[in-house]
Amino acid sequence: MLSEAFAEKDAKAELELRNTADLADGIRNLLLRCVKVKSGQKLLLVGEAGESVYYDAELCVAVKQAADQLGAVTKVLFAEPVVDAMSVSSQVSREMSLSDAVVFFSRLGDQTRFMPSPGEGKKVMCYTLTKAHLAAPFGTLDHEKMTQMLQLLETSIHSASHYQIKTLDGTDLSGEIISDGDRKPSKKFHVDLFPVMIFEAINCRNISGSLTISKFITSTSTRAYDDSVLMIDSPVSARVENSIITSMNGDRQTTCSIVQQLERAAQLSGGDPYALHSWHAGINPGTFFAGNPFDDLEYWGTVAYGSPRHTHIHAAGLDPGDVAYFLMDATIRIDDELFWHDGRFVFLDRPDVKSLFTPKERQVLNSRYRLDIGM
Repeated sequence: MLSEAFAEKDAKAELELRNTADLADGIRNLLLRCVKVKSGQKLLLVGEAGESVYYDAELCVAVKQAADQLGAVTKVLFAEPVVDAMSVSSQVSREMSLSDAVVFFSRLGDQTRFMPSPGEGKKVMCYTLTKAHLAAPFGTLDHEKMTQMLQLLETSIHSASHYQIKTLDGTDLSGEIISDGDRKPSKKFHVDLFPVMIFEAINCRNISGSLTISKFITSTSTRAYDDSVLMIDSPVSARVENSIITSMNGDRQTTCSIVQQLERAAQLSGGDPYALHSWHAGINPGTFFAGNPFDDLEYWGTVAYGSPRHTHIHAAGLDPGDVAYFLMDATIRIDDELFWHDGRFVFLDRPDVKSLFTPKERQVLNSRYRLDIGM
């Protein structure tokens, strides 16, 4: 049984602690430490339009007010999410080209993570779905310090040679971390992420072992398609050899449903339905979600993937893939060093990482602290 210090905190209680001052801190953190807004700079804020929006529209309004006070020339543009990055409207593309910096409070930013987009300015994908997220430690923790932590992590990853991912429900995968020629050890983002919640996905080089497919699979948010969420009624064990699923063992009907989903998703790009492309795990213990994830798992995943409890693998089709396998509470070793233990980011407890933060910041940034993500 976990001690009280390890008990999972209630996300709803986290929401109730926030106030206007906290929101202002989060906005300043975004604008000054992440975007690095300067007076006279042309700043574009892209929000979501349409029937089923993920982001609170008032976020753009609040951030615009603060940016204007800093002397930025700020424009807000609301646009509907599209099928993929190639389908971004001419209006959005034109405004991005004219801007010195772009902040997405929209899934449009997610769709441009792995590919270049119009304009030479800085682009930031913001995962604060609500004002409460921006006002919580999730959004207020010093972005520059969090970036330093991320750099330490990625340096450790890039200097390593192998890793192992295990879960209590049977996943046991091992792979290599190699940079040879044009093939890099990880997939570079073309947008900055706010807040810091994930590292560049590690390429699945020679990954082999067993993968338990359970609960659900979703899209990778790279491309939108109908019925992108598949619920898994009973766990299926997949055999992986050299980054390809070679067999599945489980309930026949469930296995057939998975195969159909993989093949349908792979048709979007024409790649291998059974390929595993890359993976990453959450690194922000302040990540939280208040609500029922199963009301909309794609919405839930937009923020929940920053939690250390959440590991996912990009798969099916051409890299970066169009299916995400979800792993819960994984234990991950990199070069035999423990980085995550049962969904807790123990890397934060290393002395060189702890030294980055103040005692107050370390109350949130440690392996014992985590908030409810609804699972």
